[in-house]
Formats: sequence, C-alpha cells, structure tokens
Amino acid sequence: MKNLILRILIRSILLSLIAAIVVTMIGLISGWKTPTQFSDGFTWGGGILSVIAFLNVYGMRNQGAGAGRQYSPVNNLKEAEGFRLWTADTLRGYNLLAVLGTSALLLFGMAGLAIMVGGLF
Repeated sequence: MKNLILRILIRSILLSLIAAIVVTMIGLISGWKTPTQFSDGFTWGGGILSVIAFLNVYGMRNQGAGAGRQYSPVNNLKEAEGFRLWTADTLRGYNLLAVLGTSALLLFGMAGLAIMVGGLF
C-alpha cells in the first residue's frame, strides 16, 4: 500500500508539473501579462484534468453489456481468477482517478499561488 500511494503522488506531481509547463508555454505564446491570466490558465488546466478523471470513472462504471472483458465462468475462467482480473481492472481505473484528481488539485493550488505571488510584484 505504501508503494502504491508513493507512486500515485510521484505521478501526480510529475503530471501537474508537465501541465503547468504546458499552461505557462501557452500563456507566453498568447502574450499573457497578468497573474490573473496565468491563474485562469491553471484553473482551466485543473478543470480539464478533473473532467478527464471523472469521464474515465464514468466510462468504467457504465460499460455496455457486451463491452469490456467478461469475468464470468462462461469464458473458462475460474471464479477466483475472474474476480482477480475484475479487481485489477477496477483498481487501474481508480488509480488513474487518483493521479488525475491530485494533479488537478495541485493545478488549482498553483492558480491560487499565481495570484498571491503575482500580487507581490
């Protein structure tokens, strides 16, 4: 469990740094000058990551009857093996939710930090 949480945190920090660099580059190319513009950009970046995270979980939960893997014994899987595969697939989706959600929160924090630090200059 400890390694899983550490991996999620490291991936979240890296993803938020990459997203922050992308937002900053877009801002510099677009000619943003004020801290409010950069704050709005970080907020939009966090919002986009949040939407992607929730769409991923929504898609996981609302698969059609024929979509995805079948975990029933009909496919020559033992019940324990089918349950193990189902658990692994479910956790993979929730790990992505954790990474994207934490990255979005970090970007929202960067938006507030841009306003606070930008107000000093």
